Amino acid sequence: MDGVMGVCEVLFFVPDVQEAKAWYMKLLGTEPYFDDENYCAFDLAGTTVGVHPMDDKTKSGVAGQVTYWRVADLHKTISHFESHGCRLFRGPIFGVDKVWVCQLTDPFGNAWGFMQRPE
Repeated sequence: MDGVMGVCEVLFFVPDVQEAKAWYMKLLGTEPYFDDENYCAFDLAGTTVGVHPMDDKTKSGVAGQVTYWRVADLHKTISHFESHGCRLFRGPIFGVDKVWVCQLTDPFGNAWGFMQRPE
């Protein structure tokens, strides 16, 4: 599609931004580059991970759309996320398109998708 340039931000909705910020800092190993009591943003491989308070329109949780992050080692990534309290939600599976995929949920119920292409 003409004009679409790529994913610039993945937004995660949480009950308490400041509580979630501390958890995301540990998970990602970095401080947010933008920090406000109602929103903070981290850089992850050139894409913004935004942490936003949930509200009546948007709750946290798995609702359909999942962003998949490309990783070099799927099992190592799964172990890292599980060590920070995430739970395996789906997979890992070897998809019909010949890639390994899985989804984990974070302590706030949000989905993280990961994809590893075989070499």
